Amino acid sequence: MSPSQRHGAALGERSRRLIRTLQVPGESGTIERVVYATITVMSVLIIYDGWEKVHLFDVVGIILGPILAMFIAHVFSAGLARQAAQGRRLRWEERVATMRTEARFLLLAGPPLALLAITQLAGVSLKWSINIIVWAGAASLGYWGYVGGRRAGLTRWRLLGAIAGGFTVGLVVLVLQVLLQPGKVLSGGEL
Repeated sequence: MSPSQRHGAALGERSRRLIRTLQVPGESGTIERVVYATITVMSVLIIYDGWEKVHLFDVVGIILGPILAMFIAHVFSAGLARQAAQGRRLRWEERVATMRTEARFLLLAGPPLALLAITQLAGVSLKWSINIIVWAGAASLGYWGYVGGRRAGLTRWRLLGAIAGGFTVGLVVLVLQVLLQPGKVLSGGEL
């Protein structure tokens, strides 16, 4: 069995499908963008103050906002880069092709929105739904450390190191919650 066959068998069909869906042709930054979006959404959810005053649709907007902003930024930057590389203005068809290519990253809103829906249907408070989304985001960084490690051909201890690195980044983002909202934590607030 070749290394690429072992790699494919180890990832599992769902992971491969997600990576294929998010893969931009000619680019290897799928994991990078997923991790970037995860950390961005986690950070927005962590530093937002006022969860007691918002409703469900407000939270949907708070989750969608940063992902939509990243989509717009990627469309703009990819268009600029392509325009500079070609030395001319892009035609409308080329702009639409760039938007279609980048639109797949809007799918990254799916997991946190699905968790929000599931927790709300289960009767969990909105504040705890946000906490669950943030902790799940931190855990998913360990998973993406695994995917990146497997793609790099890491095994055993080095693969565990890649997974631990992902979890560590997730924990660092969670620690930011304590640092950015110290009054709440020190006065008996919750994470």
